[in-house]
Amino acid sequence: MEANEAAAASESDGTDESQMDWVLSFEEQRKQIIMLWHLCHISIIHRTQFYMLFKGDPADQIYMEVELRRLTWLEQHLAELGNASAALLGDEPASYVASSVRALKQERECLAKRVNTKLGAEEREMLYTKWEVPPVGKQRRQQLINKLWTDPHNLHLSVY
Repeated sequence: MEANEAAAASESDGTDESQMDWVLSFEEQRKQIIMLWHLCHISIIHRTQFYMLFKGDPADQIYMEVELRRLTWLEQHLAELGNASAALLGDEPASYVASSVRALKQERECLAKRVNTKLGAEEREMLYTKWEVPPVGKQRRQQLINKLWTDPHNLHLSVY
């Protein structure tokens, strides 16, 4: 009986250890994904939906790995296209990147416009403080929105 209890205790220690390994792996993958989102000019809506869906449950592992592989491939593909001869490829890399940057900029501008309509003054000030937007300055809304989803080490990502 004591042997069974000892075996059960060692199994739970292994489970705790594997859970801790997953938590560390999840946080590292999430930081990599956030950095790649920024480098690949991924939509803010996609970033937010992905972040809200996957909070670190071990069942999320496959989705994290797939997103990381997809983004790594995209980054490598863009780098290869950027290094390829423009004469051979036309302007495909430049047009893809330019359109992605333009779409992301439009998305950020739209969000900045909504800051005043969707949030009260107190909520806005709380967010400005949380995201270290100077209390006096121009385009505070745009400064706030530009800080969202750009720094994997600054995970204030939840708006509230």
